[in-house]
Amino acid sequence: MSASPSPPAWLLLPLPANAAHDAALLASVEEHCTKLPRDFAKLQKALERVRYLASYEPAVNRANALVWEQFEALLSAPEGRDRIALVGYARNHMPVRALARVLRRLAKDPDMTVRGQIAYLIKRSKIREVALPAKKDGDWNPTGWMLPAERGRPSRITRHKTGKSVQARTGVPLLAKLAQLRALLNIKSPKQLGYFLLASDYKNGPYTTHVIPKRDGSDRKICAPKKQLKWVQKQILKHILSKVPPHPAAHGFVNGRSTVSNATPHVGAELVVKFDLKDFFPTVHFFRVMGLFASIGYPVGNCMFGTDDDSNQIAPVLARLCCYTPNPKLWGSATLPQGAPTSPAVSNLVCRRLDARLAGLAEANKGTYTRYADDLTFSFKSAEGMKLGRFRWWVDQVCQQEGFTVNQQKFRVIRSSQRQVVTGIVVNAGLRVPRELRRELRAIVHNCEKQGVESQAARHPNFGGNVGAFTQYLRGIAAYLNMVQPDHGAALLRRVNELLGPAADADDAEAKGGGA
Repeated sequence: MSASPSPPAWLLLPLPANAAHDAALLASVEEHCTKLPRDFAKLQKALERVRYLASYEPAVNRANALVWEQFEALLSAPEGRDRIALVGYARNHMPVRALARVLRRLAKDPDMTVRGQIAYLIKRSKIREVALPAKKDGDWNPTGWMLPAERGRPSRITRHKTGKSVQARTGVPLLAKLAQLRALLNIKSPKQLGYFLLASDYKNGPYTTHVIPKRDGSDRKICAPKKQLKWVQKQILKHILSKVPPHPAAHGFVNGRSTVSNATPHVGAELVVKFDLKDFFPTVHFFRVMGLFASIGYPVGNCMFGTDDDSNQIAPVLARLCCYTPNPKLWGSATLPQGAPTSPAVSNLVCRRLDARLAGLAEANKGTYTRYADDLTFSFKSAEGMKLGRFRWWVDQVCQQEGFTVNQQKFRVIRSSQRQVVTGIVVNAGLRVPRELRRELRAIVHNCEKQGVESQAARHPNFGGNVGAFTQYLRGIAAYLNMVQPDHGAALLRRVNELLGPAADADDAEAKGGGA
């Protein structure tokens, strides 16, 4: 395998004075590490053969470094047994500190078998890390990473009270049987419902998938529901999800809120602290979505989804209709898809307790908190006495307990002497669009006025002569500038409208009715 950056010291075992570097063994280790998770058993077997020899520590340190390079991919392996293989390797061959990181990341795994293994190891390992207590006055140890049932309490399918009284109090449609749900969503038959419950693009399922590049160069998988499922998801959004308000701190994908409302509370702060949640939609798995629908009163039945009109599997069926899985045979592996109209609303509602806890943490530190999708922003009018390291630890711990992972590479601390940007808006002294964007728009409008819209559409690298897409972009960016900074944007918006003429009303064929 190719050379890589030096692994962290806590990932490596100390080398004995007589450590021996066995070239054949190291080559075998590297070969097995190219085939993970499939070759975890072979890797462990190779290391066990030399555990008491001088060649063990150099070999296991090389293996640990190569496993750690693939850590994120191994954590998201679709098969639960592959994640268990990672845990088994970490337990047998990694230092305790590295084992703790593996267990912490998998403590909220959607697979109950994996989660059981993690709970067992947390309770019986020698991990001495300080962790946020699971409850008030609890112990500050890794048991706080687990769910209450995994700490020895009686387990139930759901901790939520369900039934029509809860549904009525929540304000959602009253549903007790799947036949009522089908009628609400205008799904024609149990057979059609079964097709939607495939929740996959596998073998001509109800999804299509494609990949688009992220800003960092990696790929983002878009899982788009086909027309009929998309219509059903819009009915779920309209009739159910829209009836439940998100937390006031949530500003992404919420009617009446925007990047502007998200940035406004942070204007004039002495200190802005920004966090990013890793793999936001894929972290919200089927069981979490089912728990959301149970929390608003819908029964879970036996916790399995099905198509029998007389069953009461409302929450599991709704959850499955909102999720995607690459393989419908992997039970519980489905997650929120990027591309479904329900995903933003579901994610906001799943985050209600996260938002409440982080808002309380901010208030306790005399600060302000907002969230826009996976972007968490805190601001403080005064930084005096602020202990950033401790505050960062608290945020990280709360996010872990609520089933999310902080992307440590995107953590940012921005002081008032720097340009403070929150969801693309400068907030140092009032709301401002970054100067570069204002200059770009002025230049584009000027060139369009002098040389014509078609010439600029042809020259713009993102549109390649597509005049329609270019004019939509131009209108959108002008309207955005006017929304954020009317003193600069009003005149530019007027020039764009004069240049392009009045915008045509877009016909939404799906909004005119129809069904699945």
